[in-house]
Amino acid sequence: MSIYDWQARAACTADPDLFFPPGTTGQSRDDAELAAWICTHRCYVREQCLAHTLHVEAGLAIDRRHGIAGGLTPRQRLDLDPTRTAA
Repeated sequence: MSIYDWQARAACTADPDLFFPPGTTGQSRDDAELAAWICTHRCYVREQCLAHTLHVEAGLAIDRRHGIAGGLTPRQRLDLDPTRTAA
């Protein structure tokens, strides 16, 4: 049994491309909103996903964060990064 077994139960496994839109406007924005809704309302492992993603992305710049994870956009996850310091 792996600590990553939760990933097989993630809602994003049905359509992974939806959770990694190529841009931030138009259809990409709509896809990101739908992906965030699916995470928030339909995923049984949202909390594990968000905790894992925040751990993996800790200290990364915004341009190194991608996709919707745990129902949040890269910008929203950046705002939760405990390694960030106020300017």
